[in-house]
Amino acid sequence: MAELTRQEVIKIIAVAGYQKVNLHGVDLSGLDLSYLNLSNADLCYANLEGANLFHTMLYDSALFSANLAGATLSEANLGNVDLIGADLTDANMNRASLLKASLCGSSLLGTNMEEVLYDNATFDGASVNSTTIWPDGFDTSKHNLYIVSE
Repeated sequence: MAELTRQEVIKIIAVAGYQKVNLHGVDLSGLDLSYLNLSNADLCYANLEGANLFHTMLYDSALFSANLAGATLSEANLGNVDLIGADLTDANMNRASLLKASLCGSSLLGTNMEEVLYDNATFDGASVNSTTIWPDGFDTSKHNLYIVSE
């Protein structure tokens, strides 16, 4: 269960002003964080399992080893984001921006990345399977992916 409410997260963002928002290791599972601006936030090791991050601004944030399993990240801005070692199993990232993002070593098992913008994103060592949905034109052979068989 989430440690904070949506309103408490909004207050943390407001108090931080132009400073980095620190939500390192915080349990935000299942929260509706849609449309919030969490740019430049520290969300490393945070539990965002099943969270709604629809259209959330996460530009330049750190999500190292964050749990985003089953999260909705549709239309989210994840540009220049550190998702190294993050669990994105069964996450919906449809139409998200991953420009210059690092997903090295992340779990993309069953992740929907349909229509994702991924220019200059790195996927080395990411775990994928046959249910991972890639954007049109994504060439998996050009990335050092770890293919998990069913």
